[in-house]
Amino acid sequence: MRFGSLLPAIPPDDTAARGWHPRATGYRSVIIADNPAMRHPTWRAHRSPRPSSSGCPIQEFGWEETNLTEVAIADMGRNTLTFLVAILFTLVPLQAQGEKLSIEGTVIDSTGGVLVGTDVFLRDTRSGLEIHQVTDWQGRFRFLVDQGSYQLTAAETGFESVTESVVVRRDIEVNLEMAPEILADQVVVVSGSREQELSENSNTKVDVIPSTMLHDTGYETVRDVLSEEPGIITRSGSSGNRSQTQIQGIDSRQSLILIDGLPIVGAKGIKSGILNMDRQSVGRLERIEIVKGASSALYGSDAIGGVINMITREPTQALEGSVTASGGSLNRFDARTDIGFIKDKWSGFFEVERHKRNPYSLIADDIRTTGYGFHRYDYLGKLAYKFSENVSLRTMANAFDNREKGRYQGTFGPTGTITNDSAQNYSAVMDIGLSPMTQWNLRGYYGKYDESSALNIFSQPGDINDTANLNQRLYRFDSSVSQVIGSRQLLQGGVEWTQDQYRGYNRVLGDNAGQGITMVDLWINDRISLHNRLSVTLGGRFNHHSRYGKHFVPRASALFRVTDDLRLRGAVGRGFRSPDLGQLYFRFQNPTHFYQVIGNTHLDPEESTTYQVGFDYNPSKFRFAVNFFRNDIQDLIQAEYLGFPRSPQELAGLLESFRIDPVFNPSLFRAFYHYQNVQNVYTAGIESRVELRLTHNLLLSSGYTYLDARDKETNAFLSQRHRHHGNFRIFFNTDRLGGLRTNLRGTYFGKWPIVGRRGSSIGDTYQIWDWYLAKPVKRGIELFTSVDNLLDSRDSGLTAIQPTFFRADPGRLARVGIRWEFGVE
Repeated sequence: MRFGSLLPAIPPDDTAARGWHPRATGYRSVIIADNPAMRHPTWRAHRSPRPSSSGCPIQEFGWEETNLTEVAIADMGRNTLTFLVAILFTLVPLQAQGEKLSIEGTVIDSTGGVLVGTDVFLRDTRSGLEIHQVTDWQGRFRFLVDQGSYQLTAAETGFESVTESVVVRRDIEVNLEMAPEILADQVVVVSGSREQELSENSNTKVDVIPSTMLHDTGYETVRDVLSEEPGIITRSGSSGNRSQTQIQGIDSRQSLILIDGLPIVGAKGIKSGILNMDRQSVGRLERIEIVKGASSALYGSDAIGGVINMITREPTQALEGSVTASGGSLNRFDARTDIGFIKDKWSGFFEVERHKRNPYSLIADDIRTTGYGFHRYDYLGKLAYKFSENVSLRTMANAFDNREKGRYQGTFGPTGTITNDSAQNYSAVMDIGLSPMTQWNLRGYYGKYDESSALNIFSQPGDINDTANLNQRLYRFDSSVSQVIGSRQLLQGGVEWTQDQYRGYNRVLGDNAGQGITMVDLWINDRISLHNRLSVTLGGRFNHHSRYGKHFVPRASALFRVTDDLRLRGAVGRGFRSPDLGQLYFRFQNPTHFYQVIGNTHLDPEESTTYQVGFDYNPSKFRFAVNFFRNDIQDLIQAEYLGFPRSPQELAGLLESFRIDPVFNPSLFRAFYHYQNVQNVYTAGIESRVELRLTHNLLLSSGYTYLDARDKETNAFLSQRHRHHGNFRIFFNTDRLGGLRTNLRGTYFGKWPIVGRRGSSIGDTYQIWDWYLAKPVKRGIELFTSVDNLLDSRDSGLTAIQPTFFRADPGRLARVGIRWEFGVE
């Protein structure tokens, strides 16, 4: 049987009149023509029909050559890519289509109501190949197939997934009923190639935080949600105002943060490599996907340690909306309202949020602000239109505007700071169905980040009150195609163009020079079902960097279904990260502390190699997963201390010894830090997760990560890492008392080496326990309350004679709130 025959049929002509859901775009596939023009791809595409062996025309792609692409791709290993494409396309020959039978039906909930936008997967039990569809506004789905045996699976957040086996000898109708689940395991993931698939059948291990977890924590930021995931550390610095995210012991700078598969701007390259996850709201999210380890073959540069992909919500009803408001400790106030709709060929989702918190200090009578106070507004708008059954357009606008105030002890005395920062992200995505087996995807993206800050030295008013600004602009365009080949193969490929620009004005230097880099990527990904229980994925990416030239990274992964409940996975991949603009060109002199940080235009890219192997065991009420990992990183970039030059001769000696361009104009009598490739490190360990459903209303889950993270030369354990990290959760709900949901969640952190103000030391073990309770009071209205850090865990250094701290947890925090939701089918 051929895989192409499994594709959903084009709906009847009255489908558009009945309604359409923005995710119901069918299966994505494409043909990449084997022609010489492919060696010089650019953005302007053309297609023309050519005959096939069956006599049916096949759309053949070509690209018109431009100077930009010729420069970018010229030396990127064209012969290797051509050879790889030729092999992939000849693995399984194209076959002609025969007469098809239909599997159609409706997905409903336990009350009989239809479920719109539900993911439905059809798996051929003979080849193991799986395809996907989304239910329309009437909860309907329809596949065209050959005779044979199949498995139908429906998956929806908040519901227990349901699977039914069917034998097709004629057209059949299958209705799938889904029951609510108190903590539904999110079974749908989106891979780097933008294909939806069941997580249990994905060759790549992806951890997913579903909306049920986002909803029932009381958390408002992605940073707080990630803090409970084993293997991920989110910690604010000693100033408490910028949160870093560490994956399997690899720092924020080496991890890629996405929203709906597109990068987020936030001056990460300048702000110590940290994209502040305290600026990312959870209210707009459907789920968070986490890919650990080197993933550059799928996601490109920066993904050498892992990827965090935030997936935004989609409307599922004709009209729906919600209003949420909560408040609590530190004068915290959070409010949001959203509305979504589906009508004919249009759909949309819009949200507005407001967040505020007072500043706090962990040390009494200390002028320093541990956590800055802030006011922030968040905005999200999504609008989609379906031109025809084969062409759809989706747009998104996402933004925040934040104002932050704090104080610290500077060289000239107490200093106040006010920072205003804002970000805007815009994207447009077009899906074009060229044939039942071929899909073309086009995406355009623009992101901007602006920051301005002002200092006020209380003892010297007017001396250094100048405003500093920081600006980032990110432009991206990509085009991808996917093609179903035979009954066992899905081949994908694409081209991406990215430009990152930075400009900044320093308070002391008065330097407003700008810099930019451009990257062009060409990637390919091939998934092959070798057997109904065994599939492999082979892929690779060519990158051309405007400064560093060409780079190639491969990746291979495999999935073996030992039984219906036991699955084995393995993967090996390479990663790379070119130095960011801050590491290359940054020149910073702190106006109130005598230090300076100087970029290095001679840096080499960082590279990594990842090995992952593990298994999942998922019987009906018990789930257990184990994953072994190792990540090797070469040429890790760090800011190294070079000295404290006191004379022009000393400074000239440093410039000559480290090949520092005089244009950086470093100063005397300041501590001198300089970016260098100084470390080769590895992180290795084991991750485990267990989930036990004791009753329909009671669920226990636990996770644990053991980490060994070391410098290869000194064998020293890397600072700011926990060797042991785990969690334990209890979830309970009941229909009594009008309905009740509650959970208790604990996170354990083992001892951790610290490099801080007083040199190296070891941080104590600690635990953070959080509690959440929600109670419906009226149809669509519920009250909720939460207590974070229930046992009031704080840094042990705060009890010393001279208090100090290395973790900025503010202690116990309480919150109460109300939520109103409505919907019209």
